[in-house]
Order: sequence, then C-alpha cells, then structure tokens
Amino acid sequence: MKKYLLPPNVNWYRANFHCHTTESDGHFTPEQVKEAYKAQGYSIVAYTDHEKLLPHQDLNDENFLALTSSELSLMVDNDPIPVLGNEPTDRNWTHRRTYHMNIFSKDPNASGLDFLKNTIYGAQRGFFPGSEQECKELAEFSYEKVNEVIAKCNAAGFFVQLNHPFWSMNIREDYMALKGLWSLEILNYATQLITLSEYCPFIYDDMLRSGENKSLRCTMGDDNHNRREEDRFRGSFGGSTIIGAKELTYEAIIDALEKGHFYCSSGAKTHPEIHALYIEDGVVKVDCSPASDVFFIGYTRRFQNAYGENLTHAEFPLTDSDTYFHIIVRDKFDNRAHSQTYNVKDFL
Repeated sequence: MKKYLLPPNVNWYRANFHCHTTESDGHFTPEQVKEAYKAQGYSIVAYTDHEKLLPHQDLNDENFLALTSSELSLMVDNDPIPVLGNEPTDRNWTHRRTYHMNIFSKDPNASGLDFLKNTIYGAQRGFFPGSEQECKELAEFSYEKVNEVIAKCNAAGFFVQLNHPFWSMNIREDYMALKGLWSLEILNYATQLITLSEYCPFIYDDMLRSGENKSLRCTMGDDNHNRREEDRFRGSFGGSTIIGAKELTYEAIIDALEKGHFYCSSGAKTHPEIHALYIEDGVVKVDCSPASDVFFIGYTRRFQNAYGENLTHAEFPLTDSDTYFHIIVRDKFDNRAHSQTYNVKDFL
C-alpha cells in the first residue's frame, strides 16, 4: 500500500514566496510583477513588501493568485558587531545583525500591522503607542521579545518564515532561539547571486536536529526587487515553491501550505520537479524529472544516494534507525528540488 508524502491527483502551482514592488523598494508595480511571473509559468506570488501588509486580491484571476504577505525586519543586536576583529566606527546597519521574516496571511483580505504595535517590532518601527521611555525599553532586543512577535503573528492567522540568514548575519544562537516558525527560506535567489552563501539547507538541518523544530518547513523565493537597469530580471525566477492543490483558490492553497503539500526548487531556466513521493512496503520511492542524483537525507548519520544519467526514479529502504528524512533531487545543472521533512513514524 502506498502512503503518499506528496498528494497524488492534484494540480501543481509554481509560486514566488518573496517579492518586492513599488509598494516598497521594488522597481515594478504589483501588476507588472504579476504579468512577468505569469509569463514564466508562475501561478502564485506572495507580495512581501517591506513593513506593509497589503491585499492584492484585485490581481487574482483563474490563472493567478496573490498571497497577502509582508516582510518584517527587526534589529537583533543593540550595538554594531565587530567585523573580522575590528570595532565598527559607526552604527551603520551593515554592521548589525537583523531578522527578516515573511508573514503569509491565511485571510486574503488582511491588511495593516497594527496587531504588532505593542511588541518590539512596533517599538523599533516607530508605531508603539506608549511613552518615549517605554518605547526605548521595548525596542531593546531580546529573543523573548522576537518570539512574542512570532506568537502574535501565529495567533493572528499568519505563517511565519525566517528569511536569508546569511544576509542577516544571523549566528547560530539567533536562529536556534526562535520558536513558532513555520518555515525557513533555504534559498534566497537574488542574494545567492551576489553572495554564493544564501543557499542554506545546512541551517535547516541544524534547526531540525535541535529537537525543537521538527515541524519546520522549507521554501525558496526570489526576493526580487528588479532594480538593475542592465538586467531587470537578474534576481527573478530562480527560487520556486511548488504547491500541490486541487484548485487555484486562496483557501485551497492555504490548506496545502498547512498540510505541507509542497516542495521547493531552484533554477532560473529550468528546475527539477518531484512528480511523486511515497512510502511503499517500507521503501521511500521518488519519481522526478530527469536528474543526476536523488538524495535521502536522514537526521541520524543515515544518508542514501541514487545517481545516474537522466534518473527519473529512486528508492530508499527504511530501517529501524530512521527517524526524520527529506529528499533532494539534483539535476545536471546543479539545480535542486527539496522536499519537506517527514517523520517516519507518521507513515509506518
């Protein structure tokens, strides 16, 4: 009997989970972003403009869905950090660790961030309603205060995602302290192009192995701003999240995100696809687009690998020592599709 990890008999919708427009610091309007992404085969864009929560339901049509989203930013350290042992000479933001978190609303018509006004976010962003002294005290960083922001977002009906930990200069203590996250952005495509360090599945694995984050999902997104005059789309179309749902409606997509019915995939001109993922007779089986490798990544020291030319099927026997695992499909261009992480006990 097959036990499906990704649902069969659904439609698969390609999404960009990280996007900026003229509503914040992007070059294109929301309408222009929609047309550009639709032309590349995308069905969904999460409009994550900085510090704004704006519904764009007017953009929806039978082939396109806008997710109501925002990107929140918080300063992590109260003082700038040394870089390579040298004390900074000013309080420039380039020397300061930060958190950037995308929040994705389960309510398509949600708007505004007023529900965060009495948190460190409200104090740091300047809309805390208390006194100047109260605001100063609340704006002082602590992990507990950030976890309060995450908790309030969850309670208000949002998925919360940690973005680009390398660009944010997050140290291990920063990301391991967070509680209540829905996902980690394991590829931020635009930043990866300029740093070669924003593909970070090792941080995802680290967070999963902690024991506190076994339900953590992973996504990929572009973080496109389209500001480069010489190539407006250099940071676009390279980080996708592929969602399996019966139909392209807000309710169906949110339900799929709740259940983990999605995977993520890198690649601008082509990207690997996971066509089926299931367990049958104690064996994990993967059907995929032509690949050079398929990897079984365990959370003990249990790793398996199938490889070949134009590989489209792989099988990995489970053992009594297996606990959690995820699957990676790599194509000949070194693009990679990542499944979510699965608890073996849930399927045996």
